[in-house]
Amino acid sequence: MYEKKPWLKYYGDVPHSLDYPKVTMYEALMRTVQRKPNAVAWDFMGYTATYKEFAQLIDRCAEGLYALGLREGDTITISMPTTPQGIICFYAVNKIGAVASMIHPLSPPKEIEFYLNISNSKFALTIDAFYGAFKEIMDKTPCKTLLLTKISDFLPGLKALGFYLTKGRKIPKVPKDPRVVWWNDMMKISSAVPPSSMKTDDMAVILYS
Repeated sequence: MYEKKPWLKYYGDVPHSLDYPKVTMYEALMRTVQRKPNAVAWDFMGYTATYKEFAQLIDRCAEGLYALGLREGDTITISMPTTPQGIICFYAVNKIGAVASMIHPLSPPKEIEFYLNISNSKFALTIDAFYGAFKEIMDKTPCKTLLLTKISDFLPGLKALGFYLTKGRKIPKVPKDPRVVWWNDMMKISSAVPPSSMKTDDMAVILYS
């Protein structure tokens, strides 16, 4: 073990690992929701949500993704800055039993093409500002559905207006594209999500170094 993990010899009396609960990431989060439903889960530039509200958004997102065709074992690429949508989608994907492939939102088109192909992603999530990078390469990948969201989707009213006036209006308008599904539209559709057979040792996330 020390040959494979040479850093462990510096741990001293610190345990090499912790005892993790035998649950999925979604199930672990739901335990927190049950314990502290009214605690603040996030504060995104003034937009706050409790754990109960967070869970409701995750479940709605999972139902929307399932209605669009995401199934257990499928992969979705998440290419998002640090916004609520990315975190909501991450846990929704885990609830379904699908795999989240996490990539840097500023990845150039060629890298995105590589990531989509190597992960066999059928879906992707990004913000409207990065639509062009995905549009350029999607036809060369298995990705058939591009979920788009806006930074302003989770900003309080005045901040959403301020974002549009300063940065939002500079973002190129997304043309009609049959592959595009907008976040707010996806959150309005639903299909019952069956219980996942995902085990704690199953792949849940792909991260790239």
